[in-house]
Amino acid sequence: MSCNPSFGGIGKGHLMREVDALDGLCSRICDQSGVHYKVLNRRKGPAVWGLRAQIDRKLYKQNMQKEILNTPLLTVQEGAVEDLILTEPEPEHTGKCRVSGVVLGWSAVA
Repeated sequence: MSCNPSFGGIGKGHLMREVDALDGLCSRICDQSGVHYKVLNRRKGPAVWGLRAQIDRKLYKQNMQKEILNTPLLTVQEGAVEDLILTEPEPEHTGKCRVSGVVLGWSAVA
């Protein structure tokens, strides 16, 4: 969630609907955690209308954690990342490495 506890608007609203159409989690959690809903630019034409939802941060965090922790076949590890495990850069992309894993604070590798 960004600093502004709202989802939607003219630009992000379209993105939210696309993620929701692909069964994304964000929109479902926003529905559970919303406190105020509004249509922006209502006086203009429908092409620039934008749905916006103000979200309760505490509820959003609780509902998101509950959903993630109850996802089947997903293991959640929590800890401080001490180091990144990087792949060797590809010859045509010098200097660009990919993260292939992390080293956690208690020396676990994920």
